[in-house]
Amino acid sequence: MKKLVIFNVLFCILVIFVSNYYYNSKSKKAVAYFYAENNIETNYGVDRENLIPKEINYLPGIGLFEIEVIDKDTENIYFFEVDIRDDFSLFYIKDLTDIHNENIREING
Repeated sequence: MKKLVIFNVLFCILVIFVSNYYYNSKSKKAVAYFYAENNIETNYGVDRENLIPKEINYLPGIGLFEIEVIDKDTENIYFFEVDIRDDFSLFYIKDLTDIHNENIREING
């Protein structure tokens, strides 16, 4: 009986840790996209409703997000590196749109 109780307690603790990690990763992804979206709206004058997230990647070794966003009206591509702290505040955001678009042009010829 003791083994069953210990197993259930350990299983519950494992489920809590996995759920917490999943929730934090999804929340950080959403907050990082929010910061990129605000930067596009402020610096490029694009309405938030016209933006579609193309790709959001988390780089675990570096601890930052690579965010690629498309303007659905003009089909412009915006690319950002966003780093946020554990309390979801912005550490820095780097606009790499020009470099990203130049690399795409070189690859496509």
